[in-house]
Amino acid sequence: MGYTNNAEDKLLLSKAYDAIELSERSGCPRFLGFLNEHELGYLRSNISPKRDVMYFGGYEDAVRLMLGAGADEYSFPITALSFTYKPEYELRHRDFLGALTALGLRRDTIGDILCEKGRAVVFVRDDIADYVLSQVDKIGRVGVAVGYADVTDLPVPDDIEEISFTLSSLRLDAFVAAATNLSREKAARLIKSELVMVDHVTITDVSASLDEGATVTIRKYGKYVLSANLGLSRKGRLRVAVKHFR
Repeated sequence: MGYTNNAEDKLLLSKAYDAIELSERSGCPRFLGFLNEHELGYLRSNISPKRDVMYFGGYEDAVRLMLGAGADEYSFPITALSFTYKPEYELRHRDFLGALTALGLRRDTIGDILCEKGRAVVFVRDDIADYVLSQVDKIGRVGVAVGYADVTDLPVPDDIEEISFTLSSLRLDAFVAAATNLSREKAARLIKSELVMVDHVTITDVSASLDEGATVTIRKYGKYVLSANLGLSRKGRLRVAVKHFR
């Protein structure tokens, strides 16, 4: 198990330690992010737990998080923006992300994007919030009203489905095969090609065992959370409940 430890990972770790050391010298918080699941897993595995570091994305269950050195959650430079539009239009995560990156915004300035019918909340870095407010009045061809969001009233994403799998075992290749509807051989190729993460860590071991609560991210297929072990089927196979984030 583990990371590829490539040049990008090493550069990210160097930036994180620079932020930590600057915070320790100045007594002021320093931040990196927003970070994706791989980046978060890599930093968590390589930064000493003794260092004063926390991760936060604007709300409790955020996926894309900032690293804060010498910070608490109230000091993170994160703004939540609300986008409202006529509910008969269907706008998805990719529509908002595409519109924002088309403005020239870097991906690490944009956090989670939560969508429901007629409304979305997007978490952004403080320093780009005013720019987004002044520049965005449409997402694609759909007119939107943009303002500040109430983080105590967040959208309930409508792109999560509850499914179940029947598995021969809790091996990673068996789970990936069931999730992607591929053969075990093709699932193993995905894993060996570094396209699968478990709990934000890139895994290349096809026989790695999954625990209840594990998050499995498969590139181009989505994210899956093994939410419950439902016991054995009549044929003696494992039944598991899964949340699929499409």
